[in-house]
Amino acid sequence: MIYPILKLLHIMSATILFGGGIFAALLGTIVFGSKKVKVIAEVGPHIVKVESYLTVLSALAQIITGWWMASLAGFPVWTGWLGWALVLFCIAGLCWIPGVWLQHRMVDLCKKASETSSELPAVYHELFKNWTFLGLPSTAAMIGIFYLMVFKSV
Repeated sequence: MIYPILKLLHIMSATILFGGGIFAALLGTIVFGSKKVKVIAEVGPHIVKVESYLTVLSALAQIITGWWMASLAGFPVWTGWLGWALVLFCIAGLCWIPGVWLQHRMVDLCKKASETSSELPAVYHELFKNWTFLGLPSTAAMIGIFYLMVFKSV
């Protein structure tokens, strides 16, 4: 009975991880890409906070439930489709970590610009470009994980 419960939790956390990431990316693109200093300074921290909480909690749930299900089913974790899924999961995480740091820097720059009533510095636009770029391999990796989970060879 434990396996179906783990599977349900795994699917739900995967949905939250990917859906929350897509939502945060779209909202972040709208807010951070608006170049409106006050909007970014006020809304940006909330986007970063919610995305961080959702991502960390759902990623932990993915790791715990995935590992537990693999051990119950007797799947070798680092081989086959599961090994590739773990590689993609690491790629997504390695893109997400600097992405969150970039978001924090963009918010900080906007707060300073808002306090001094100045324009966004050139570095802000470079950070936004890098943040957008990191979203591409991260999203591709997550899509790849879903593909592997659905079309896995058992």
